[in-house]
Amino acid sequence: MIRVLLRSNMYYSFVFILLLLLYPSRADTGYPGFDVFTSSAQLGLGGAGFLNPSSISSKMNPASTNKDRMFTTSIIQYPASITSQSAGLSLPWMNGTGSASIRHISYGTFHGYNDDAQPTKTYKSGDIWLQGAYSRPLVDIPLQFGIKTQFYSSSLEDYSIKVLEFSVGGIVYFEKAKGTLGLSIHQIGKGFSSNAVGILSPKTVLSGSKKLTHLPLTLFIDALPSRMISEAELFIGGIFKVNNVMQIRWGTSTRKGDHNIQQGLLQSILGASGFGVSYATGPTLIHYSTYIYGTGVVIQGLEIGIKLL
Repeated sequence: MIRVLLRSNMYYSFVFILLLLLYPSRADTGYPGFDVFTSSAQLGLGGAGFLNPSSISSKMNPASTNKDRMFTTSIIQYPASITSQSAGLSLPWMNGTGSASIRHISYGTFHGYNDDAQPTKTYKSGDIWLQGAYSRPLVDIPLQFGIKTQFYSSSLEDYSIKVLEFSVGGIVYFEKAKGTLGLSIHQIGKGFSSNAVGILSPKTVLSGSKKLTHLPLTLFIDALPSRMISEAELFIGGIFKVNNVMQIRWGTSTRKGDHNIQQGLLQSILGASGFGVSYATGPTLIHYSTYIYGTGVVIQGLEIGIKLL
């Protein structure tokens, strides 16, 4: 997809720049759309929280599916009227938990031009994911396994890419220490396309979480190792429980250095960071979050989760 964008006119180049802005990812990933934020609750963690349960997040260990009966929907507003919309459902199933979701991101409508700069037809561009996941604990062992599969389709005028992708993961629980350790492997699969080029490169994520003893705070740490130290990434975030109805979320990562364009001290400090507030009222959970890039660009998201009886 990226090679196609580079060979196209200035409108394609504009979309390519937006993709780089929205999906700051590893150099060996040919489908950066897999790293886009699709959950406002995860947006507030700044990319951390692979062990934080969610049915709609793209940044999730497959073993960390929500164990409650819950319907979740989220919308995230990016620059240039680019919008991400997601909806998911999680239910107990076969001694474990199953979840399904649909996620879509729209890049908007564009005016096409030929090689002579003559206007052609308008076209729309967007990505869509259809996802299913299942996880269950092992008997008498504090270990949970999970698997996730998703169908990804991306279109840009006459170009399209389709991918069938799998992810697997496991989580070990330490009840006395109030912590967890997780390992997940993502982007296992194959891409199908007749007119675009892409590479599906497997990605490993090492994760951990710890509920502090003397503070109402749960910390999340996620690491994406790489053969080259300069390409390895580290994310850290937390959820601070203010009271029984309100939580504060925050998170940042080593992408702060990549995003830093030295425009000012405040932007350097806040770059590649997420902040959010969660509020619970009855069976309804409301999450509002923002994410700040080093360029000063801010994206915002709202998520609503409803526990089903």
